Amino acid sequence: MKKHQRVAEAGIIIMAIAMIFLTGCTTEEQREAARQYREEAESCLEEGKYDEARKAMEQALEQTPEDEELLAASEKMNQEIDQKIEEINGYNATMEAARQAIEADDAAALDALQESDAGKALVKAAQETGSYIYMPEGGTSGKGIGFYTFNDCDCDQWYYGDYQEGRREGKGIWYYVSSYTEDKSLYKEVYNGDWSADAPNGTGHQVIALGDTVDTDQDFNVENGLFYGTYDIKDTLEDGTEVNGKYELQKGKYVTISDEELEKNNFVVPAEPHLAIAFLYNEAGEIKSCTMVYAEDATRGVKHFY
Repeated sequence: MKKHQRVAEAGIIIMAIAMIFLTGCTTEEQREAARQYREEAESCLEEGKYDEARKAMEQALEQTPEDEELLAASEKMNQEIDQKIEEINGYNATMEAARQAIEADDAAALDALQESDAGKALVKAAQETGSYIYMPEGGTSGKGIGFYTFNDCDCDQWYYGDYQEGRREGKGIWYYVSSYTEDKSLYKEVYNGDWSADAPNGTGHQVIALGDTVDTDQDFNVENGLFYGTYDIKDTLEDGTEVNGKYELQKGKYVTISDEELEKNNFVVPAEPHLAIAFLYNEAGEIKSCTMVYAEDATRGVKHFY
């Protein structure tokens, strides 16, 4: 009887040991599933899908819960996600502040934001892809604000308005501001109007100002960021005579008056580079003045779309 008891006890012990080993072991199928879930987690992390990344890593750990290397990788990934989320929250707070400044047409506030530590952090983030877009309601369509950087110039710019699948489409405001001018006056350039195909297309209003001096405050027709059409000019001469005329833009370029035409109408041709863009007439239809743009070439449109 004792012999049978000892055999039974030995059998129980062997079974218990076997159960311990079986519980701690993983199958090849589980290891493969864990590998696939981990790859999915890493892919989601790269794409910025942080919730999906966490879930996939949790599923990997369910397959091989004793895998120390996987546990360490999971902890590292969660720390990285926490840091990314903190950074994104900071960027989005900066974007919200920029939205308020643009809505208020507060160029000084927007310039101060750009020069702040938060603004410089946003610049660095945007430079990785050329832009940073914030959609308060989520998704890629609706009202949003974007910050855009360019490799060929130090001219970071903002857009606030309608998006369609991440592209500017509808109505929007394009805003550029800088205090890096010769006299430290604030320079701003703003286009508020139609957008399609991710560019200014349709009609819009442009304002260009340096400090308190407004250079442009006018509506334009625009195609792919370049102004076109015929526009009125009005002026008052030193003797009080009111004069007016028209100038024309084609694909952002002035249609100019030749030097021969200037001389024919008794105007002195300037020695410096110039573009004569319009004769100005009095009420009697007599040419009394000529509007000049002093440049070898000039393009009119929305900044960085030409």
